[in-house]
This record gives sequence, C-alpha cells and structure tokens, in this order.
Amino acid sequence: MDLGGDLSVMDPSMIFQVTGICGLTGKMKLITIDNVASFWFKEGGLLYATIDTRRKKIGEFLIENGIITEEQLDEALEETRKKKSDRRIGNILIERGYLDYDTLENAIHEQIKEVVYEVLPWNKGQFVFFSSVEPEHEDILLDIRMDHLILEGLKRIDEAARG
Repeated sequence: MDLGGDLSVMDPSMIFQVTGICGLTGKMKLITIDNVASFWFKEGGLLYATIDTRRKKIGEFLIENGIITEEQLDEALEETRKKKSDRRIGNILIERGYLDYDTLENAIHEQIKEVVYEVLPWNKGQFVFFSSVEPEHEDILLDIRMDHLILEGLKRIDEAARG
C-alpha cells in the first residue's frame, strides 16, 4: 500500500481529486462494511472501475437501456454454456450482430462512471492506493478526468437530496 486512510477524514471526492491533481497511476480500493469498489488510474485519469455489490452485468445494462433484448442475451449466454467458453458476452453479441463495438464500448464507459457516482456519498470505511497496478483482462478502458465525474456525481447527490 502506497497511500491509505479513513473515508470519514477524506471522502471519495477528495481522494479522487488528489489522484487527479497528483497524476497518480495505480489501483485504489474503497472499502466499507458491506461493499468494495476498485478504481484504476493512469496519470490521474480513470481507466476502469468495479463495485462488488449491486453491480449490473453488461448484459443487464444493455437490456435495461434497450440496446439488446432478453432473447438476444439468452442466446449469447447459451453459447457460452454450450461451448463452455470463457469468451466475453460483449464479443458474442457483436459477432451475432446484436450490437456494434462502439455501442458496447459506450455501455461499459457508462458502467464505469456509475461506479464513481455510487461511491461519492460514502463517508465510512477505508481507502487504499497501490501505485503502478494496471487493470488485468480489460480491453475497453475509459480515460477521463476525475473532476468531470466528481462534478456530475455531486450534482446527482444534490438533486436526489432535493427530491
């Protein structure tokens, strides 16, 4: 661990700002009693993010946004079960012509952003940062400045508080 602390002292927005301003590269984990979120950065820009609980899989996300149908997802999932394949669902959906690469890429980018928005209100737990760690097995990455995501996330929190 190269950096760490308590979320009650430095909330996620401050941690993300420090990461961006300092141009850090590596992996950050935010850990609460019931959840863990992981973020990968390159020179302060967000590359990838995951969250352990309540995370929608890409297929669910694509259905929810009207990009594919449940039947199309079921066909792709069936292909992975029959062939006992470790191929990614997105690649199968593209090969079957149910979506194109750009649409898949945009959907994954939105999922990554949603992880940021979900963790911004966290104020209990810990954070740890490990420098020079890159995301493994991910070929679709985001490269966005954190200040844009922080502003959008804080705007969402404010709107939700107003009801």
